[in-house]
Amino acid sequence: MTSYVPRQVADDVTRAVVGSPDLGITTVTAYLTSLWTAQPNRAAFLATLPAAFLQDLVTLVSGPDGVAAFASAVSAVPTRTVTRRVHLLTRDPGRDVTTATLGQSEVVAEGYLAQPVTLGPVAIDAQGRTTASNAADIQFGPITSGSVETVITVTHVALTLVTSDNLSRVLCVIEVAEPFGLRVGESVAIRAAALQVGVV
Repeated sequence: MTSYVPRQVADDVTRAVVGSPDLGITTVTAYLTSLWTAQPNRAAFLATLPAAFLQDLVTLVSGPDGVAAFASAVSAVPTRTVTRRVHLLTRDPGRDVTTATLGQSEVVAEGYLAQPVTLGPVAIDAQGRTTASNAADIQFGPITSGSVETVITVTHVALTLVTSDNLSRVLCVIEVAEPFGLRVGESVAIRAAALQVGVV
């Protein structure tokens, strides 16, 4: 079984990870907080941020309203929501796939819809890789129309992300170990923890 991350723009990938509620707020934010509070790592932490950004913060806090102005700016930041979905594909969409072109490879049938997925806690697998898995079963179908003889063969699974500020990405494409068929009246499920996604 093979998997890959489609070609993407680096800053969009960063926004996708940092903006995600489970990988962002609970993992990335906690990681940044731990770097900030740990001594003597503050200098190393600050070195990872753009100097111009840090200077803007200094200017804001040093202004007439000082910390109050900064606190007001922070409180005005809207909550960013993220929705992840799993898609069943009938062929490899290729490494240049985007959310706009993913439909060319996706199952097309009445009763089929890409399904939302919630990733569970980040873990380290036996090979030392950092991964997150689907927290619950993901159910597709049943297919409700078509000929009983028609078989839709699923060869790949894709994970996409859409944010409330209109960022969308195909995060990864995974080849299933054994292609399987969908028929009228049938449903399929990806069992909890069966879909493992690498976390950088």
